Amino acid sequence: MTKKGLLPFALGKEPCDLVIRGAKVANLFSMELEDVQVAVKDGVIVGVGSGYEGLETLDAEGMTLIPGMMDGHVHIESSWMIPSRFAEAVVPRGTSAVFADPHEIANVLGPDGVIGMFESSRGLPLDVYLGCPSCVPASEFETCKVPMGPGELRSLRDGGYCQHLGEMMNYPGVLSGDQEVWDKIRVFDGMPLTAHAPGLTGKELCAYVLSGCDGDHEATRLEEAMEKLRRGYWVMMREGSAAPDLEALAPLVRDVPLRCHRCMAVSDDLDARTLMEKGHMDHKVRKLCALGVDPLVALRMVTLSVAEYFGLRGRGAIGPGFAADMALVDSIGSMKVHMVFKDGRLVARDGRLTTPPSSVLSPLLLSRGPDLPEVDVKALAVPAKGGAMLRAILFTPGSLLTGSVAVSPVVEDGFVVPSPEIDLAKLMCRERHRGTGRIGVGFVKGLGLRSGAFGSTVSHDAHNAIVAGMDDRSIKTVLDRLNHLGGGVVVAEGDKILAELPLPVGGLMCDMSTWEVVALQERVDRAIGDLGVSGPHPCMALSFLSLSVIPQLKLTDRGYVNLGEGGVLPLWV
Repeated sequence: MTKKGLLPFALGKEPCDLVIRGAKVANLFSMELEDVQVAVKDGVIVGVGSGYEGLETLDAEGMTLIPGMMDGHVHIESSWMIPSRFAEAVVPRGTSAVFADPHEIANVLGPDGVIGMFESSRGLPLDVYLGCPSCVPASEFETCKVPMGPGELRSLRDGGYCQHLGEMMNYPGVLSGDQEVWDKIRVFDGMPLTAHAPGLTGKELCAYVLSGCDGDHEATRLEEAMEKLRRGYWVMMREGSAAPDLEALAPLVRDVPLRCHRCMAVSDDLDARTLMEKGHMDHKVRKLCALGVDPLVALRMVTLSVAEYFGLRGRGAIGPGFAADMALVDSIGSMKVHMVFKDGRLVARDGRLTTPPSSVLSPLLLSRGPDLPEVDVKALAVPAKGGAMLRAILFTPGSLLTGSVAVSPVVEDGFVVPSPEIDLAKLMCRERHRGTGRIGVGFVKGLGLRSGAFGSTVSHDAHNAIVAGMDDRSIKTVLDRLNHLGGGVVVAEGDKILAELPLPVGGLMCDMSTWEVVALQERVDRAIGDLGVSGPHPCMALSFLSLSVIPQLKLTDRGYVNLGEGGVLPLWV
């Protein structure tokens, strides 16, 4: 029905489809709670006030009606679930829309991966707006299946698959004026351009935002977020499984609530266990409120601010002409979700979808990479080099940032070996998309691993196979099993598989419910814990040790990479 056709219902001359009465209504225009009715016709809010009649009337006395929540930056693949299963997890928690950057699957399958995610997200009780992956590969030192240039981005834009430009991670290319990088940005001229500017400050921060990429989720310190806000960026406060930054950044909006007009709370990377145990956008609102942020300010950061940044008129608030995406909660601060409405239709009640979505999966996502030969265990050995110092990644729990450290290697029979005494594990990254099987070799300090090995094909952003281990036999077992499964997570000691979680969709996702994924994930995490690694998200922590665009030292299939020092670095200092 046209907006003109809705006039009789807005004027109260005809009964609407649904009238919700008795609830406190969160008004994000005036930033207050109103005692009003909300009337819905054909999936659109037509009236907010009193005196409306409906074919169905819902008495919501004692509850609060809020707009459906939105995640302004998320990678669905990080949940290890296909889109329909992801929707099954987040919609009952009050989420109505996500802005997803599918660059994980794009690294594995190229443009077909993006189209496959688009096709797999249709018909869900969740709006999935895709960002076009801007950096596939993330840097020239990572090996993806099909590099995506301006032509590929233009085809995805023209095909209607992408609503905005995904995070522009190649900040060195932006700053140096790299022609291809700027051509990619130009493809999405006039559309939202999301950013990735970790640690940039001063003149470099100013130079980066000249590109128009202004929605950044990489601030980890309050000072960094404040500088970005002052320079015209939109600050996306990340609360992910491996990078929970809300506590550090919340004072930005707690102290000056008006800043919420340029701030959002986003997920970036969330695994299934976080979704099940803590929640999605509901968890972010609860946490912000617990940190002293005004509840309506916290709510705006996951609703109207998101819609405004992405240019979605008629979304993100409760008002006439807005989509009837809403949730009934006990209160904003506690965010216990009772009912969720999508386009005015009840889609979830008390933690479950009213009608589970079919597991829609595009055939484009079922393509499998080449089978690789078994790993030769002898090829994993690292010969010692006189009295030279060994370069190693310095792992910091709870942070995506890593350091670089020089260590005196432990040598046995002329070869460098991992050492639990100095908390030094061997790290391997094996190329799996083009059939080369090339292996980058390095070491990581601070992981806590004492025996065995664990690894995954979830390794940002190229998603080659990454394994940390304390002996070559265990590392070989993990690499060979990952290849056999077509991707996933594997824990082994010697020749014995201790636990595994298959991820057959691109080596990143599976068609299992949240509960099934979490059960396997917990088994995997327990097995990793038995090998000495502590911390709540060991697999996700490992997955970021290969992401070359996050400072400082990382390991890809090309070897050590530090973009701040120009690229590939040798194993020996």
